[in-house]
Amino acid sequence: MYCYPPVAWSPPFGSWSHRRVMAKRANGPAPSAKGAKIVGWAALLLSVMCASLALAGCGAQEPMEVNTAPMKRRQAAKPPSLDELFAKTEEDVYAYDPSGRRDPFRPLLTAQKPTAAVDETQMNCPPLQDFELASLKLVAIVWGEFGRKAMLKAPNGRGYAIGEDMLVGRTCARVQRIDSHAVVIEESRRDADGNVLKEEVVLRLREGEG
Repeated sequence: MYCYPPVAWSPPFGSWSHRRVMAKRANGPAPSAKGAKIVGWAALLLSVMCASLALAGCGAQEPMEVNTAPMKRRQAAKPPSLDELFAKTEEDVYAYDPSGRRDPFRPLLTAQKPTAAVDETQMNCPPLQDFELASLKLVAIVWGEFGRKAMLKAPNGRGYAIGEDMLVGRTCARVQRIDSHAVVIEESRRDADGNVLKEEVVLRLREGEG
């Protein structure tokens, strides 16, 4: 009779027992309590050694030297002598030069003196200013598009044409108007008190003239 060798029993494939057995094989044997205790002591010893090395490294550093310069005592300023003060005062003296500048104390607006009235006797009224008004003679009166004009004859024998508003004679009398047979002239004079007196002078044509 043939005898078969003994065969280990194994749970059926796919059953719950089979899956449990396969999980134990994959994870390996569970560590024992003694092995776990040895690993814990080794980790604690390694931590203590690292801490000791770190403290030893910090203690080996040399202290930093700080160089502090000695503080200098501030010396009190020496007061200047009287000679130095007078010499400095003479150098700082400022002299104001008013040449070419406006007087700062003079007011900007100054009261203007009233101007005297213009004296017509001082006016320039050529060409008849060299003759007295009474010495002039009316010899002709003409009129046209240019208006009326009169001809006066002076003592020098020359004739001069005049028009209205012209000045004649030494007193610069003003020609007021020219009529067909006469010329009316207003003459201004001053009396002894300085008052202006106006007088009307009429120069007429003689018969046979004009």
